Amino acid sequence: MGNELTRRSFLQGALATTAGAATLGLLGSCAPASGSDAANAVDPHESSSGATEATDWLGEEPDVGEPQETVECEVLVIGAGSGGMVATMTALEMGFKTITLEKTGAASMVRDDIGGIGTKLQQAENNVPDAAACLHYLTMYAANDIDQRLVKIWLEESAEAVDWYADLLERRAVGKLLFEGGYSADFSDPTAHPKFPTGHSPVWNDPDRTSTTVWPEYVKELGGDIRYQTSFVKFEHDDHAVTAAIAKEEDGRVIRFAASKGIILATGGYQHNIDMLRALQPQTLASMPAGYASAGLTAGDGIKACLWMGCAFDETHACMVFDRTGMYPDETPLTCTEGLGWPELKKQVRFGSQAWLKVNLNGERFANESAPYDYIVHAAAYQPEHCWCTIWDANYLEHMKQFETVGCARHYPYPNGAPSDGKYETLPDTISEWEQAGFVQKADTLEELAQKLNIPPDAFARTVERYNELARAGHDDDFYKEPYRLIALDEPPYYGLRTCSRLLCTLDGIHVDTSLRPVDAQGKPFEGLHLVGDVSGGFFAHSYPNLFTGLASGRTMTFARHAVRAIAGETL
Repeated sequence: MGNELTRRSFLQGALATTAGAATLGLLGSCAPASGSDAANAVDPHESSSGATEATDWLGEEPDVGEPQETVECEVLVIGAGSGGMVATMTALEMGFKTITLEKTGAASMVRDDIGGIGTKLQQAENNVPDAAACLHYLTMYAANDIDQRLVKIWLEESAEAVDWYADLLERRAVGKLLFEGGYSADFSDPTAHPKFPTGHSPVWNDPDRTSTTVWPEYVKELGGDIRYQTSFVKFEHDDHAVTAAIAKEEDGRVIRFAASKGIILATGGYQHNIDMLRALQPQTLASMPAGYASAGLTAGDGIKACLWMGCAFDETHACMVFDRTGMYPDETPLTCTEGLGWPELKKQVRFGSQAWLKVNLNGERFANESAPYDYIVHAAAYQPEHCWCTIWDANYLEHMKQFETVGCARHYPYPNGAPSDGKYETLPDTISEWEQAGFVQKADTLEELAQKLNIPPDAFARTVERYNELARAGHDDDFYKEPYRLIALDEPPYYGLRTCSRLLCTLDGIHVDTSLRPVDAQGKPFEGLHLVGDVSGGFFAHSYPNLFTGLASGRTMTFARHAVRAIAGETL
């Protein structure tokens, strides 16, 4: 009990100290004060209470000594993930001498689901989402705490990016891109969240030869140079002109990389930086397994390097969490150290995002289960121990067909034949493995299942009885779930899994203009530098609208090509 109180108190304390700073914009601007404002400026390392724990994650810009070598190129790309690899390939195709820095030993995989508006594949099926509806929905989802000009870039240029990607797959003879379609967004049903058919996923000819291998090969053919095990440290700059990037090789040698045309920063967010999460998003950690907070993770290098120069930072610190970490039946997020679905992505409980009945630890239903992934996580923050139990019965495979989910939670192929991310045919074997491992609980009666889940049997039985009554009546009088997803649980055996959240990515980043240059608090850009992906901000706030399948990856890919065109001097 002592440890639980300590961790909970720490998280609450961090939230209290950070909230004041973020509200006042102290973390949001992180820009040097000037003139008469300087005397009243508050050190961004300190919280509003004067404590330093909440913001020490930033630290001072490191002094790594004089570089041992200067390497010159035209375009420098920092990070070989989704954005960095697309930027690298695009720059090389445009004829720029390009060097890419990657701190790990391999390029990261381009994400499977790529969202776009107006692509050739969508047009072929006459299923193009309305751009105005998309803009309005994304704006409303973020409470307009975004830069709509950035969303317009995605709306207007994503089709070109997706079509380029589809063509590249076919030209390279490595696979093909399929549109995840066959359904339409329905805004007329007031009981349903609208779906946006934006997703496109690659199908590889050889499952062992995906983007991780074929993109580096293509870069090499084009004459590109990927420097692995080379960690970006900071920028060299003269006021608002970025002149070079300083990096360290694996042996400790300090290299200065000078790019005559421009630098593209694609280092991602800070979901693996536990100090930043504790300071900026303690509420996120409170619903996650405790083991994540003790993993000693570090990241956020690009964001910190920009802040050291005086760039502005999103004041709404947000992330995307999945409802997919399974726990043992006697665990809570405070005591879970290695839940099913954390830390290995391959073990995430994808089917947890289905619209199953979900109850709190008192055996009570507490929200509409048919919603974007993180809605149930947010709702559970108001429930005991910030977690819930996911419940299904013997007919779950048929129920999953009827749920008609989209994105990475989908297990059944799309109506137009595009494959799903989940493995529908092997799911029973997977659930059996989870059961044998002690995560999934199985019982012939509801009372027995409740006992195995350590929740009150009587209350749970009443909850299921009520849920089944609503399902048979075809109307959810309690939380208004869509009728087609309101399905009775009446076929034993019954299954249950204690569940909490899993962090996917952070959504807040450095402010950028429409050329993707970072800007200071007054909107003045830093020339020579362009930001791509989760290191950049202004596009999302509060949460990720996951019913736009592939939106995050689509933005990253679209913006990677946009940044290269900006470097090339194209009118944007």
